[in-house]
Amino acid sequence: MSNYIGIDLGTTESTVSIIEIKSILDNPIEKLRVLNIFQYDKSFQPDKSNNGLQSSLYIDRDNNKIYTGSYAKYMYGEAKKPLQTIRSVKTRIGGESMIYVPLEKDPNNRRGFNMTELSAVLLKRIYDSIRDQISGNIENVTITVPAGFNSDERRATLIASQIAGFKNVNILDEPTAVLLNFLNSDFLNTNGAIEFGKNYFNSSKNILVYDIGGGTLDISIGQVQSIDGDFQLSVLGRSARMDFGGDDIDQYISAYFLNIFEKINKPINQRTPKEQAIIVSRIVSQAEEYKITLSNKIINAQNERLKANAKAIVNFEVIDNLYVSDVVLTDKILREILADVISSNGKLLEPLIKTIKRAGLEKENIDLVVLTGGSGKFYLVEETLRKFFTNSTKIVDFTEREAVSKGASIHSFNLKNESLKRIDINDVMSDSIFIKTKKGFDKLISHDTKAGTFGKYKYKPEDLTKLTIFLYYGVDGEDIYTYKEIAGLFVDRETKRDDEIEIEWELTVDKIVKIYLDGKEIISTGNSQEKSSIIKDFKIL
Repeated sequence: MSNYIGIDLGTTESTVSIIEIKSILDNPIEKLRVLNIFQYDKSFQPDKSNNGLQSSLYIDRDNNKIYTGSYAKYMYGEAKKPLQTIRSVKTRIGGESMIYVPLEKDPNNRRGFNMTELSAVLLKRIYDSIRDQISGNIENVTITVPAGFNSDERRATLIASQIAGFKNVNILDEPTAVLLNFLNSDFLNTNGAIEFGKNYFNSSKNILVYDIGGGTLDISIGQVQSIDGDFQLSVLGRSARMDFGGDDIDQYISAYFLNIFEKINKPINQRTPKEQAIIVSRIVSQAEEYKITLSNKIINAQNERLKANAKAIVNFEVIDNLYVSDVVLTDKILREILADVISSNGKLLEPLIKTIKRAGLEKENIDLVVLTGGSGKFYLVEETLRKFFTNSTKIVDFTEREAVSKGASIHSFNLKNESLKRIDINDVMSDSIFIKTKKGFDKLISHDTKAGTFGKYKYKPEDLTKLTIFLYYGVDGEDIYTYKEIAGLFVDRETKRDDEIEIEWELTVDKIVKIYLDGKEIISTGNSQEKSSIIKDFKIL
């Protein structure tokens, strides 16, 4: 038996899909299925029927246990352990962000956790769930990341997977995973809302993937054409990294609720840190629930009058028997709250407009929009896109829960086999890679460099006793003050004035940057092991 696993490590929820092949006669698409992720439900009962893992954590240091999923999300939402619960780890992976968790028995005893370790905890729960459900080894694994993830964030994802127990993991961009799933699915033939026709992709089509999850907004534009049953994909443009998603929409609504609460109660900044944590977790979790409730009512409304009259009556305890009470939330009010999000130059459309322009296109050149991601289910997201594109562009709702992990599983299969539709990708990165020089910055690796490419660069040292090599991310044509440092290194080396040192670079298939000097790797932002005791020190539940 061979297993081909795909993991969507999401900001708010993760899913796992698998292709299990027992015979050479097996149809891989027919064998593609979703795995459950074993966890505890909100009542702290074992739950083996949930195929989504909420990306929430409850860290019980007093008993050396970390709870994941539904129970951890419940603990966060109910603010029962406000200083021991956390969610949305993914948007902070790869940086220096830390969370310090105190003991319940001794609040002054705090332990720091970085986001790579906490992502490893979620992946460990996934790893153990996979192991309990399949025969054979856990191999051929693909984990998806936003296309805008930089080399540090990709490296951190790989390290988290290693800490969790996975080996030989492949990294795949989420929009590409969605397209793999979309192009291999029966959607093109069976969905009655859109008539593509079997020859739709015989001529090249510009497809825009609009992927909005809990914490990230990822936009990719690709030119797709079917050639001999497979697909050629030339990525024309990607959006820059944007930490915006359903969590941020929740925060707009939370701010509205908090403003109402503070009109009759003590302001949050006059409270203790613990009280502040309780208030924030309670209001944010309730904002998410009421957003979903109202969105579903509006989506299910059968006419404009019912849509306009749809409402949610908001009532919940914030802290110490103090409530947000009898607040009416309607479509009109929600639009006012989210004006900065849904306007013609708002947060939903601004990166879209920039990405289309950067690709050298007009919106009329987009043949098809594939809307995906959990927050794509929120009615104002699709409505905003439809207003922007008018009727000139088809928009497909491909927001199924496992859209990304299924595509990742197909990718794992395609790396070893020939029988599924493939996508030959001519890809681009969101940013170019620059190297700092005495005069400023030189472009080392262009954003449209194909993954898996090697190159050389003549480096002129500023110091005659050492090389100082510093790499930065940046967007071509933008101010150098917007560049972000990736990695830096000092190398002791005697040189003469005007010497030029040849360094080599590699952009791996996972879009990890490596720098070589004299044939030896001196900088790598990926595939390195990071020691962490979190799996050994805590029982992961």
